[in-house]
Amino acid sequence: MKKSLFLILSCCFVFFLSSCGSDDIEVGEIIDSERGVASEEPQPRFPNPDKDVNTPDDDSAACLQSLYYDQLQPIFPSASCQKANTTQIKQVNQGNMKRDKFLVNCYKATGRSCWCDQLVRPNPSSINTFHCTYGKDQVHQLIHPDESTWKYAYEAVKIVEELQASKIETQIIYNWWRPEPYNKNVGGAAGRHPFGTSIDVRFKTKNMQNSAFARLCKMRSKGRIRAIGYYASTAIHFGVGDSKANTWGKACP
Repeated sequence: MKKSLFLILSCCFVFFLSSCGSDDIEVGEIIDSERGVASEEPQPRFPNPDKDVNTPDDDSAACLQSLYYDQLQPIFPSASCQKANTTQIKQVNQGNMKRDKFLVNCYKATGRSCWCDQLVRPNPSSINTFHCTYGKDQVHQLIHPDESTWKYAYEAVKIVEELQASKIETQIIYNWWRPEPYNKNVGGAAGRHPFGTSIDVRFKTKNMQNSAFARLCKMRSKGRIRAIGYYASTAIHFGVGDSKANTWGKACP
């Protein structure tokens, strides 16, 4: 009897291990724990450096690689900054609770663009200022809690994808919503990123930045984008819904 019971338990254990190692669930698919079925909704992706980053001929490889290496940034919170108050931290956390909804909607609006994932991650170069502002335990993530602003971020990603299709390659999206006092702590203008109407994009080369600027100027003349900021680096501000319609750093022809 004991031997039979041991054999039954052994078979169950082997079956359990084989189930855990299953590769049947595709990227972007999760298990709904309440219903026990795989959800067909596009789901937030988490970079896998072995599977995603080094995949050749993958249009999203650069985006995933950028996301992965952002996670390796050392954290040394700045010694001095304006600290966020309780209300400001609450606002940030309210937005963070909508992360999955934001990304799922972004994937739907942009054809599952990987650049959606970069919208919710603040500038990795300012991570120390971020943690000075919100505390060392605050997740490095910002999603505007007002869903009416999301359309500007989605439109900006569509523009990035169009530029990518024309071989104008993006290196990183590094700013979308940047609320106060974090915005002030990094030296940001008060009337743009705090409203979630724009993103900052860094391109791979200066020539690509210039090509992107020319394309954006044409889009602005047709009313698709309101403001453009041209930076000395290889970055451009995409003011899709900025209240102030202007250009700076370089004038459109």
